Amino acid sequence: MRKFINYIFVLGIALIAISCAKPEDPSTGKMVVGEWLVDEAYVSGQADDSDIIERLVIERDGNFVLEDANGVLSVGTWSATETALTLTGTGEGSETRDLQIVTMTYSKAHFVQNVSSSIAGDFEIRYLMNRFSGNNY
Repeated sequence: MRKFINYIFVLGIALIAISCAKPEDPSTGKMVVGEWLVDEAYVSGQADDSDIIERLVIERDGNFVLEDANGVLSVGTWSATETALTLTGTGEGSETRDLQIVTMTYSKAHFVQNVSSSIAGDFEIRYLMNRFSGNNY
């Protein structure tokens, strides 16, 4: 009987220790992987439905595919920090896109891209994205 009480005591201590442990927060690098569809885009604060970017696929292997309404816009590699997602295109004429991460969850993302152009000047593009799930349809 005494042995049984000791086992229950040890089990109780283990349960308390496990329940008090703080779960690890997911990293941006883990949350960003997947297929993202642009729900809304804003250019300099104005709603824009020109399909600048329609779909973004971020692969675990460090590659990405960026699509607009006409199909593949850019392919390359990506890197992420807690506050930024960098898409580096590969191939001739490719560019690097730096996206500030405003909010990021496993199902929603809010990115801001600051663009500087000699023709159009400086402007900001905001992308509100939803993660694509095959279960949505």
